[in-house]
Amino acid sequence: MTNLVRGIMILLLSVLVFSCSDGEDGAIGPAGQDGINGVDGADGQDGQDGADGEDGTDGQPGTANVIYSDWIARDFDTAGAASTNGQLLATLGINDFDLNQDVILVYGRNEVNVIVSEVKLLPYILASQEEYYGFEVSSFVGGSTLRIEVATLDGGTNLFTFFDDFRYVIIPGGTALPGEEAAKSIKDYTSMSYEEIIAAFNIPE
Repeated sequence: MTNLVRGIMILLLSVLVFSCSDGEDGAIGPAGQDGINGVDGADGQDGQDGADGEDGTDGQPGTANVIYSDWIARDFDTAGAASTNGQLLATLGINDFDLNQDVILVYGRNEVNVIVSEVKLLPYILASQEEYYGFEVSSFVGGSTLRIEVATLDGGTNLFTFFDDFRYVIIPGGTALPGEEAAKSIKDYTSMSYEEIIAAFNIPE
């Protein structure tokens, strides 16, 4: 009986051992299908170009190397004579004026009243008074002088009070008017009015 029981227990243990052992690996299943690629999105529309900025306003033309004076009050050395040495207007440095190349313009101003004034280019003849107004540039070592000269045409003695003050403008040789390629000649400059000269070279009044 004991042997029988022992045999049954051995049989049951054998069954348990075989039932708990791993089984064989199953076959590998078929590979799945690749997924569908996504559709690329549409490109966005280009934005509109911005408006071009406005061009800046051109500045006023500069005076280049033009030299000009303020208005200088009349102060003749010996008024009342038939002919005088006139008035020293300026002493110029050696680099201020070249007699052979530069243009010098001298103007006289007659203050008609507090509102109206007349500006005349010298030389100028006041026919009603037989008066001559001119200028002279004299060179010396290291520079030159600019003088106003006055004289009577009939030999009389005058006070030469027609002009109240004077000013000069020196335009170096080879200086062109703004916007022009070629330099103006002496004849061209002297044919321009005083208003045209100061406007062309931006000379303050």
